[in-house]
Amino acid sequence: MAFLNLSMAEFLGLMAAVSAISVALYLLDRNRRKQVVATLRFWVAQGEAAPVTRRSRIQQPVSLLLQLLGMMLLLLAIAQLQWGGRQGARRDHVLVLDDSAWMGAVVPEHAGANLMDLAKANALGWLRAVPSTDRVMLIRADALATPATAWELDRRKVARAILETQPGATALNLSQSLDFARRLQRGSGSIAGEVAYVGPGRISTREANNMVMPDLPSFRVLNVDDSAVENSGLRSVGARRSASDTGTWEILVRVRNYGRVTKNVSVTLNFGHAPAGAKAVDLAPGAERELAFPVRTSAAGIIEARLYPKDAFAGDNYVALELPQSRSLHVVVYSDQPELFRPALASDPRIAAEFKFIGSYTPKNDGMVVIHKFRPETAPQGNVLWIDPPPDKAVVPIRDHVDHPQGMAWTPDLALTAGLRARDVQIESASVFEPGPGTIRVAEVDKGPVMVARESADGKTRTVVMGFDPFAGAMRFELATPLLLANVLRWMAPDVFRDVDVGAQSAGQVAMPLAGGSGEVRVLSDSGAILPFNLRDRSVQFFAGQTQRVRVITGNSERVYSLTLPELWDVKWNAPANVRHGIPTFSEALVRSRDLWPLLAALGAALLLGEWFLYGRAAKARLQVVRTGLGRAA
Repeated sequence: MAFLNLSMAEFLGLMAAVSAISVALYLLDRNRRKQVVATLRFWVAQGEAAPVTRRSRIQQPVSLLLQLLGMMLLLLAIAQLQWGGRQGARRDHVLVLDDSAWMGAVVPEHAGANLMDLAKANALGWLRAVPSTDRVMLIRADALATPATAWELDRRKVARAILETQPGATALNLSQSLDFARRLQRGSGSIAGEVAYVGPGRISTREANNMVMPDLPSFRVLNVDDSAVENSGLRSVGARRSASDTGTWEILVRVRNYGRVTKNVSVTLNFGHAPAGAKAVDLAPGAERELAFPVRTSAAGIIEARLYPKDAFAGDNYVALELPQSRSLHVVVYSDQPELFRPALASDPRIAAEFKFIGSYTPKNDGMVVIHKFRPETAPQGNVLWIDPPPDKAVVPIRDHVDHPQGMAWTPDLALTAGLRARDVQIESASVFEPGPGTIRVAEVDKGPVMVARESADGKTRTVVMGFDPFAGAMRFELATPLLLANVLRWMAPDVFRDVDVGAQSAGQVAMPLAGGSGEVRVLSDSGAILPFNLRDRSVQFFAGQTQRVRVITGNSERVYSLTLPELWDVKWNAPANVRHGIPTFSEALVRSRDLWPLLAALGAALLLGEWFLYGRAAKARLQVVRTGLGRAA
């Protein structure tokens, strides 16, 4: 046994003081004498002491004993005596409050209140029913389980945290939240109390198929009824360039009906505040449909998708998506044989090619310059491709010169050699370079490298030097020639030739499929910060717990995710049959608690009241008889 409000020394001190006062008052009351005297006989003669009779023993000891026992029981109640010790009697409860995105849905029957408001009311009702000596921790549960308070005895702090909870951006991960609550209870050092979940229990299909309930000694569900909430919304909006026309974007809009009745919804599309398309579709309960819209533009702009009619959950009825501007690379070719380059450069609309003869050379460079078989007095700045420069004016020192080299090998794992595997490339002649520090070997023969590359320290300027002419002789007809030129263009201007897709979807866990040989993977936030990710099942997986823009760059492709849609549920979770439901009553709270003070207070009050009935009323009656006699004598 232990006291919560008083120590043993404090209790014994108070008990001794109360006992001393009670005994003193008892003896004082018993020493009073009641006399019936004649009129004017109230005074004794001067100099004569009034006779006093000393009590040799305590009269009515049962009355004194009842008074002392009653006082002791009341003191024990004030001290809040507990059976089993201070730590053994206290319980630690965890309140798991659902703050997923779905909690923002409005409930029609409750005058504009949303599911979050109903959940807060249930949570506060449960909090009031928890015994005051038990500790409570609040966990906010969406895709992540986040503690909102520590273990608290102060109910005001927990209530304040409940009232400050707002719907998030992700869906509920219930099993993770319950497992987290159980682990917190195990590490608290006290007896595990209830784990109470407050919410409608809407989870994803992935979680429903793999859900494993943790071993909870006492689990309670405070259900929030959302059966009357009807919602249909946008699941995702994606945009990619058309494979046949680079000036056209293909917009794909996916919609879903979360309700229980079939709905007819309309999707409208605006680009730059101008109508770009509209479609209507019938959605069965739980069904999803994908609608396609072509939008022709090369300029940057905002695509806005809206869903009508409006419903109880407005968060998924609108989404905005930013389309990037179509970029191009200005390439100037200086050659006396421009017809060799024209077919390869004119086939890609992202290349703005300009062909000039050697005599009209200028060092100006606002994109990329190709110098074919000559070395100008003033080299251009920026990105430059040197093709078969003369030996006496070589950009890179030349070690040797070979005719018809055999067995040329491409250096693997380079962006410049992506897709190049041929070893029987037929070259008329080649210069063998003497590479210096920081030089990248791209292609080699037996005597050394015949193609090298350099990159500036800041990464903004890149140079490629070919010791051979891929557009001369038999090599011009090989597949390796256009592929090699394409790799050079992508390496020098990756932002221009990167395949960009944009999409708007919900926050939470995101998975992007990887194409074969995609190379280095980077996941960046809109501010440029690097985000952690996993590579699993040939996909890039990362997590975003709030609305933001994320760029996933994989080799020559880039996917921009606008995570602005709320992540919603797929199925309804049904609680196990053996769990408790609803707000606990006072009797349940009393059974859970092993506090003895209510019983002690009741027994103490009963003893004092019984003592008064047995002895106090009798003394009052005797006094009334004495007063009656005095009146008659007068």
